Amino acid sequence: MQAREELQKLLDTLATQRDELVVRAHLAKLEAQEEWSELEGKLELLRAKAGQAADVAGDAAEDVAAAARLLGEEIARGYERLRRLF
Repeated sequence: MQAREELQKLLDTLATQRDELVVRAHLAKLEAQEEWSELEGKLELLRAKAGQAADVAGDAAEDVAAAARLLGEEIARGYERLRRLF
């Protein structure tokens, strides 16, 4: 194979790889935006639960706090997924 043909083959391969990465990056961006929106809603819910925990007493407060902790852990896992995307 001539040098010119080899270079053209390399350019074609690189162009294909580049196009695939552009599509993947676009999809990752959309996924990250969707994940972010979902996490923002959950964070607002967590803030509301924290306020509720302060307003109730006894076992009810423990239940609200437990639910808030679980939600907080879920949000933290979501943030970690987003970190990996970047």
